[in-house]
Amino acid sequence: MEPSGGLDTHGATPGPAPSVSVVMPVRNEARRIATALEAVLNQTLAPVEIIVVDGRSTDDTVAIAMAYGARVLFEGDRTRAGACQEGLLAATGEFVAFTDADCVPEPTWLERLHAGFAHGIVGVGGRIENRGDTFWQHAVNGALDTVLGSANSVQGRPFRDRRDVTSISGCNSMYRKADLLGAGGFRRELVTTEDTELNRRMLERGRLLYVPDAVVHHRHERGLRDFARRMIQYGYGRGQSLLPGPPMVLALLAPAAIVFAAFAPGYGLGFLGLYALALLASAVWPAVRRKRLALVLAIPVVLAIEHVCYAFGFWKGLVLAHGGPKRRSAETQRESA
Repeated sequence: MEPSGGLDTHGATPGPAPSVSVVMPVRNEARRIATALEAVLNQTLAPVEIIVVDGRSTDDTVAIAMAYGARVLFEGDRTRAGACQEGLLAATGEFVAFTDADCVPEPTWLERLHAGFAHGIVGVGGRIENRGDTFWQHAVNGALDTVLGSANSVQGRPFRDRRDVTSISGCNSMYRKADLLGAGGFRRELVTTEDTELNRRMLERGRLLYVPDAVVHHRHERGLRDFARRMIQYGYGRGQSLLPGPPMVLALLAPAAIVFAAFAPGYGLGFLGLYALALLASAVWPAVRRKRLALVLAIPVVLAIEHVCYAFGFWKGLVLAHGGPKRRSAETQRESA
């Protein structure tokens, strides 16, 4: 066996390990951050630093992060985008990876993200496996694993094959720092969709690659109420950023559907029936995959809540950010999440 640092079987001297900084935006995550930090510290590709960017937590988040040797920074935007930008500017690594405190990366996470880089690739993202304990948490996860629940994006669906994509997930992604800075970094004011908005600009510089073997386990722990609030927030961010895509189409069609139902109730009921059938049909495979047939009825409920709340949030964000006084700041939006 070759000693560590010796020649490999082809006689070539291994080069230095890539330098990767890991950025983790947090706020009041004392209950979960230790598990996330342990997972990052146990990577097969060791990061040169872990940067925890705190949005002024009122619990023991900062103390726990420091106990694990993380470099702790603070930001006042109270947005994930602001925290990610602070971490990006402070990072010393050539590459910067992003994850969250409610995520547990597998040991090969950083190694497999980095292995995806090649000529023309400016960002690599991996698979997110949503985890839950309660029935409704399983229903939320099942809803996100559908086209109607995720718009077929890698942020929600655990695809099994490598592919070029238009966006990679904020909690499972790696970029070259130089490319991020060259693209202008994160828009601090965005309440949500900061990763999608950033990725749209990154595509002007090169390709984004999804690799299914770079896995992060995500424990969002959201029941129906928290899920509904989060969907309002996501919709608000889309209305704020005005990013085109299927989610915007859904939100734009909502008022038309309401008017249609009001002035042509017969057709409106027919449309509602078709919509209900589409929700039921989309729930079958996620329920079978999870071996819980009761989810066939629960997943459509979650999808309907998602669509209504997202559309409401979108129009709220659109009006407040573009059509009138900004009566609610990004800070208030972050605290309501």
